[in-house]
Formats: sequence, structure tokens, C-alpha cells
Amino acid sequence: MKIAILGTGHIGSALADLWLRHGHSIVLGVRDKGKISAAESSHTGATASLVADAAQYCEVVVLAVPWDAAESVLRTTGDLAGKVLIDTTNPLKKDLSGLENLGGRSAAELVQEAQPQARVVKAFNTVGAPFLGHGQVGGAVAGGFYCSDDLGAKAITAGLVEQAGLFPTDCGALRNARYLEAMAMLWIDMAFGSRRGQRFAFHLLNDNQPLN
Repeated sequence: MKIAILGTGHIGSALADLWLRHGHSIVLGVRDKGKISAAESSHTGATASLVADAAQYCEVVVLAVPWDAAESVLRTTGDLAGKVLIDTTNPLKKDLSGLENLGGRSAAELVQEAQPQARVVKAFNTVGAPFLGHGQVGGAVAGGFYCSDDLGAKAITAGLVEQAGLFPTDCGALRNARYLEAMAMLWIDMAFGSRRGQRFAFHLLNDNQPLN
């Protein structure tokens, strides 16, 4: 599968390396030509290009930039009609004291408004990068929570979630992204406000499914 990852921060970089190991073709989208060589050097086997080019030639596009950069990046990508667009963002205030007021909507719903023909999925926003590829603790695997209005996009995302070492956990419609973003805020407050560190994750216990 051809996957464009827009953003080379902790989440984007971890996903790139994990998915490369599973044989996917990874294109790293950067906003500055001067960063192309460095991005490719940091991720052996991946290619890098400007955001617009990366997005247009891939089936799956992963938005892995800070929320305050998301709008400008989505303007740069061009039309993503028909593509699976995985939104990993959280609309955090700069001081990490809470989420920005988005008028009762989630970041993912605003991403869908910005790219109305894309198949938007919220995913990879509730777990720290250290758990990607290392999500098993004892008999449990960290939950890889996702939601979308597109069943086909969910199925593709579930496979990618599993390849990232997480337990695919379907959380329903895209409107539920607002709750996943609140869950992410809880994780951040526990990790940094309560000084728990980043080596913890959430998991859904369900009598009808195994732990791993």
C-alpha cells in the first residue's frame, strides 16, 4: 500500500518505520524542500517529497502534524477525494492545559470539512509514540482506538493499527472523535501533569473478544 505521512514528529516517524517493515511504500510529506534529504536519511526505505506531491500519489494519507499546522497542510495537499485520510491530531492548547474550543466539534470533523470527499478516520491520537510497536504489556495490548463514517476506511485503518502493534478498537462514527480527543487529553495530563511518564496506554476490556 502507498502511504503518505504528513509530518515527521514522534508519531509520524514511528508509524513510518513500522509500516516500512510491513512492506508498505512510505512517502514522507514535508513542507520545505530542504528537509527532503534529512527525512529520507532518517527513515531508510522511505522517500520524501513536498506535502502536495506526497498526498496525491498515495492511497492513504496520514495527517501527523501539530493541530495548529493542520489547516495550512490540508490546503497544501490539494483534493484528497476518495483517499483514506487518517487524522492523528489533537487540538491542544499550547500550554497543554486542555483542548481548544472547536464549537462542540472535534478536530477530525473539521478535517472532514476541509476535505469533504476524503474518507476520514480518527486514529493514533490516544497513545504515546513509545507504545507504537511496543504495545504489549503482560497479556494485554494497548488499544488502537479509531472511528469513522466509512466502513472501508475503517477496515484499512484496522490493519494499519494492528501493524503498529496496537489492538484495533472500533469506536463508531466520526462524531465520536471528540471523545477520543478528550481521552488523549486525559492521557497527556496523566503523562505530564501527574508525571506518570509515557509508558502507559488505555485498553478496552470486552467479554466478547480476547485481550490479544
